[in-house]
Amino acid sequence: MRNLKLLTTLLALVSTTAFASVKPITCETNFGTRSFTVQDNSVAFHNVDEGRSISSIEESRTLTTHKGFRKIIYKDGNKHLISIKDLNNLNSNDDFLAISNSKGHKVTFPIQCSLI
Repeated sequence: MRNLKLLTTLLALVSTTAFASVKPITCETNFGTRSFTVQDNSVAFHNVDEGRSISSIEESRTLTTHKGFRKIIYKDGNKHLISIKDLNNLNSNDDFLAISNSKGHKVTFPIQCSLI
């Protein structure tokens, strides 16, 4: 009986963690070549074109971790992985954007993020 209560409690904890929403944050690479906003199950990539700011919103898969999250987005034929290690301690040493193409080439950018 005790094991059943423990199992029920553990399953409830895991299920609420897996579906927890991500706090809205805005991020950019160190030289500002890429910027985006992460909110719930979507990512908005920002482009500045002739003084206008254009955003494209993409659906994402989210894996929440103990303190952070990982998001996977497919955009323009490339896989984008956004990894935030700790939402309470955002820093470019631990947080990154990795872009992979279909040939397996991968570019990783450290990112600076802040809560909105």
